[in-house]
Amino acid sequence: MDKTANIAVAGEGTANVKAFGAAGDGKADDTLAIRAAIVALPPRGGVLYFPPGHYLTDTIYPPSFTTLLGQAAWSYQDPGGTVISPVRETQPRLIDLNGKCGTRLTGLALQGRKLGAEMAGVFTSRGTGGEQNIVIDNCRIAEFSGCGLAMNESHVWCIRHSLFMGNRLDGIDASKSFDGWITDSMLVANGRCGLALNNSTTVTGNRIEHNGHTGISINRYYGQHLQITGNLFCSEFGPAIEFLEGNVRAISITGNTFRNSARNMAATPERDCHVRFEGTQGLVFTGNVLHILWCNNPSCGMILKGLKDSVISR
Repeated sequence: MDKTANIAVAGEGTANVKAFGAAGDGKADDTLAIRAAIVALPPRGGVLYFPPGHYLTDTIYPPSFTTLLGQAAWSYQDPGGTVISPVRETQPRLIDLNGKCGTRLTGLALQGRKLGAEMAGVFTSRGTGGEQNIVIDNCRIAEFSGCGLAMNESHVWCIRHSLFMGNRLDGIDASKSFDGWITDSMLVANGRCGLALNNSTTVTGNRIEHNGHTGISINRYYGQHLQITGNLFCSEFGPAIEFLEGNVRAISITGNTFRNSARNMAATPERDCHVRFEGTQGLVFTGNVLHILWCNNPSCGMILKGLKDSVISR
């Protein structure tokens, strides 16, 4: 048995998946070992520990108040340290946090291997509960056929120091969720949006680039009370931030840098811009930098239509 399996087991509040038979060799199906380790956790939660290795597993269902802990040794280009991947194409997601609260994902590289049709890396929903207080920290979530993180009415969540890259849909789909924080993370080369937002969310200090449709898309039916501050947007295949007429209001966008947005958008003039804001109330857009660095796009900085009670300034 791997010597790391001797690290604390369930009695001390930590269940090492290798102590329960997980191989972590990128070949064996570790589902049963991981589920056995979960069963061994204390009733009010504990630490599910994944030593460095590559674990193939069916969907993981952590209980509330549990930390999934690995060794964060991934890079921008490659997963490393603790890598977890789906074992079969038909599973809908890799980690399911439906109805769970107080759960932490720390130091994991979730690698989707592009399996399935719309498989999510992590799914979270408050279910019938209230504030979830879900935290994703220092994780790499990449190459899922759906969204890296798919949220359905999640309530209170925090994402920091993480990379969402190369997912076929959105890096993070929070278009139906609220009361969140996204800080110091990278949302890169996702097929649709880097980040889809709903309301009451703060987005600070992130790098958002090369996403296929837009960097940040805002739910036009309930996008409110958003703070987007100090981010770098680069080379999106569409506007870096876009929202259209609907129930959108009270949005603060300050201190960001936008460069080379709207790649290949010359034939779509309504989207050939750094930012596109239509039909909102209470928008503040100040202190931002709109820049063209090494290409000729976009054709204009901003497309603004139907704004009310809004401030646009340098």
